Amino acid sequence: MNKLVTPGRLIYAIGIISLAVLCLVFKDFIVGRPPAWPSGFNINPALAYISGLALAIAAIAIVFNRKARPAAFLISALIFFFSVLRHLPHFMNDWVNAYKSLALAGGSFIIAASFPEQSSTKDLGFRADERFRKVLITIGSICLAAFFVACGYAHFKFVDFIESFIPSYIPFHVFWAYFCGICLFAGGIGLLIPQTRRLAALLSGMMVLGWFLLLHIPRFIANMNDPSDRMGLCESFTLVGIFFVLAGILPGLENKRTLKVPA
Repeated sequence: MNKLVTPGRLIYAIGIISLAVLCLVFKDFIVGRPPAWPSGFNINPALAYISGLALAIAAIAIVFNRKARPAAFLISALIFFFSVLRHLPHFMNDWVNAYKSLALAGGSFIIAASFPEQSSTKDLGFRADERFRKVLITIGSICLAAFFVACGYAHFKFVDFIESFIPSYIPFHVFWAYFCGICLFAGGIGLLIPQTRRLAALLSGMMVLGWFLLLHIPRFIANMNDPSDRMGLCESFTLVGIFFVLAGILPGLENKRTLKVPA
């Protein structure tokens, strides 16, 4: 399972770089689809250029494992301050994307946890770092679970929209809308339970990867100028990377005698 960590990091990094490019295209920080800034609050396009560049550099650092843990923390902080906090005053108007921004911020904690502290050579430091990484994974898993449960609820509350979102070449739209809602509930609950977290992360990653291939790519190809489809393509790919990393690092953290996580 730990073989998932390296490709998961790469998938995550590519997703973040893609979102960084969209920040430049839209001239705003768009990760997590935050609402518009208040009128008269003119900080763009400077914010978009700076944050987009910071996201891209941090993602590259993760790929090459150069200050990768601080880079993941930087990505999480950018998403939290420029997306999660922007959602709070408008939470009830766009709660699905609010939870999505929280999932991306918390998921970056999981990426950070996949990089052991290199200076932890002594036993005491090693154990302290192990505990810290478990805290990061717990927080990240809770954020991902909240997003999945919210999405599961949305599949039942807005079933007509979900049905219309499914490409025409896939039959039984109503069935898949409800079935995926149940899977989202199951994945979210599974992420909250330590004993099922690894399996839930693996299956959730495979499920989102399936949506990336079957839904987001065809929708993007059909209309490359649609901002929502462009973001959906990048967001789903980023989440796949997070879930694969989570599934890959949990076996090592569950084994207290030997902690093996790829550097």
